[in-house]
Amino acid sequence: MSTISFKEKNMLLIGLVVLLYGIAAFCYKTQMPAWKREQNRLKAAEKKLTDERALIAAHTQWAERYDEMREFMPVFPEDKDERTYWLRVIDEITTQEKLSTTQCQPSKEVEVGGVYELPIDCRGWEGSLDSLVAFLYELNMQENAMLDIRKLFIQTISTRPGVLKGTFTLTCAYMRGN
Repeated sequence: MSTISFKEKNMLLIGLVVLLYGIAAFCYKTQMPAWKREQNRLKAAEKKLTDERALIAAHTQWAERYDEMREFMPVFPEDKDERTYWLRVIDEITTQEKLSTTQCQPSKEVEVGGVYELPIDCRGWEGSLDSLVAFLYELNMQENAMLDIRKLFIQTISTRPGVLKGTFTLTCAYMRGN
């Protein structure tokens, strides 16, 4: 029976250590993308938790702000269809500011925390830049109305210099009551 010499034992030990390092490197390399992905998910979850805690902490501030803004919001009876009211408001402002609109269609109203929102898609408008700015300003200055442009698309008309055209979505906010 032959015995393993000291030199052979050392070589075997060195080979085993190299093999273990190779296995560790292979495992590290294959698991690193998953580790990074999980780290990113953890960071996103921590940020979301921090943001939600900040919102919860500011609850009274937002409730006070909501109560202040409520008085500016129009209230419609439960059984009244408010779509014609908002279309008339848009028509009055566009006429006043010399902005022509076509194909203004109200979408379905959506309730968001006790407040109703009615998006109105205007698939065509034309006017000068001054008319557009005046229209947007006038929307913002309306009393007893909460109006917000959520989408606005603008392009020039090559055959008519100084005239713009595009589309917009105006969201009207209101409440329901008696």
